[in-house]
Amino acid sequence: MEIINEGLAKIRVQAPKIVSREMKVFYNPVMGMNRDISVLLLNSINKSNMQIADPLAASGIRSIRFLRELNKNKIKNISINDLSKNAIKSIKNNLALNKIQYKNNKKISITNEDVNLFLLNSAGFDYIDIDPFGTPKAFLDSACKRLARGGILAVTATDTSALCGTFPQACIRKYWALPRRDAVMHETGLRILVRKIQLLAAQYDKALTPIFSYSKEHYMR
Repeated sequence: MEIINEGLAKIRVQAPKIVSREMKVFYNPVMGMNRDISVLLLNSINKSNMQIADPLAASGIRSIRFLRELNKNKIKNISINDLSKNAIKSIKNNLALNKIQYKNNKKISITNEDVNLFLLNSAGFDYIDIDPFGTPKAFLDSACKRLARGGILAVTATDTSALCGTFPQACIRKYWALPRRDAVMHETGLRILVRKIQLLAAQYDKALTPIFSYSKEHYMR
């Protein structure tokens, strides 16, 4: 185990030689920019007292960075969840490492639940961050259901081989669209991802408008 610094946060994790699902507690240092942009985005918008959900928290790095780096009064409460008991233990240890009091703190809740149950059993959130290993498709419906009016849904997809056209049948199955493998395949992949989320949200009379999107390395956001 070693202590890793990212932004204003520090976490104790086993530094990965190879990032994979088999890690005891998932942490990917390459996604640091992903989390940087989340902080910048939330600090740039004119919203305060936000109810924030981190349903796939893993080491807790994103939530800890929100608690350390977001402007005063941005967070009303933050809900940190992961299905892994090892992850929950890591989250609590990393909060303590950053001197963040989570026990009897109404601002912070920590749960050990299936992502969809966690979302569906909630009253809803102003910001939901879906950042899984692989495709986000299994979590999008419940996230759209529990996104508040005027809220922000942040989605990461690392299955770029489907979205960029290497496996077109997988893209059709997951995202209901035919991808292209050409010079603009990353932009096309982003548009496919956005469209899938918009279609799911439309079922619940919610119109989602992209405010920022990009493709980098192994993921789309």
